[in-house]
Amino acid sequence: MSVKSDIQPIVLVCAADNNYAMPLAVTVSSAVANVKNNRKIALFVLDGGISEFNKRKITKSLNPAQISVTWVKPDNALFENLVLTRHLTPTCYYRLLITEFLPKEFDKAIYLDTDMVVTGDLAELWDIDIEENYVLAVQDDVELNIGMSEGLRNYKEIGISPDYKYFNSGLLVINLKKWRDENIGQKVIEYVKQNREYVRNDQDGLNAVLAGKWGELHPKWNIMPKIYDYQSSQDSPLAPEVYNELLENPCIIHYTNSPKPWYAGLKEECKHPKKHLFFEYLDITAWSGWRDTYWRRLWRKFMKVTSLTTAKL
Repeated sequence: MSVKSDIQPIVLVCAADNNYAMPLAVTVSSAVANVKNNRKIALFVLDGGISEFNKRKITKSLNPAQISVTWVKPDNALFENLVLTRHLTPTCYYRLLITEFLPKEFDKAIYLDTDMVVTGDLAELWDIDIEENYVLAVQDDVELNIGMSEGLRNYKEIGISPDYKYFNSGLLVINLKKWRDENIGQKVIEYVKQNREYVRNDQDGLNAVLAGKWGELHPKWNIMPKIYDYQSSQDSPLAPEVYNELLENPCIIHYTNSPKPWYAGLKEECKHPKKHLFFEYLDITAWSGWRDTYWRRLWRKFMKVTSLTTAKL
């Protein structure tokens, strides 16, 4: 069932720090390039420290006639005592308090990770009726259910059925009203704090708090890499028509694995079969023509070693 909403813009939310400024521009530019029927997008960037120079480049990459950009600077103190690593920064948790950062008149928002390329029309996703679900999402491609999740191996203690499906949180259509009314973001933060010996990230926390309370989207809205490992539909857990649609008509490509298309290691490059799409959309941004090089990788390696050495002094 679909509903039409021609008055409000599509509310899109992304979170990024300065390291993800360029991928953010690619994700949003790809979304804008593929939205049809002159649908407008209201973008809210949860800013984890993007430089003014990169903010200007992001803004320059986007057509103001199609998209408005609002910069929101969350207070990192709200995310203290959470599970943090070099890759899991406070910025990764910003989406949990999305209701604190968006205008109260919005009842729904699409959240996108910034390691994605949108090749479908977000208006089609926006017009899906969220009904009474707290969130719409796509089942994870590796951890299919709660019982398979390393971060929720305490499911018995917390009273969650292992058979509930486990969703990937890179693409979320969020029911902002229900999240506000029931303080979902804060509940997830508290869950992560109380179960930090188990959880790996906010995705585990979201799945624990929203187990059985989310609506499943067609996997074309968040295509993760495992689909490309199967030799055929018979080799996959998917129905043949779903398998074929993911390969032939993807709507959102999610580069969940490392290395990412934009930054490789000294010895390893991204092997994702849809890597070229990232650079096609990169070249419609203000970063047009940018490519990673061996010397850039060598410099990153040098800077990483230098920063680690300095930290030990």
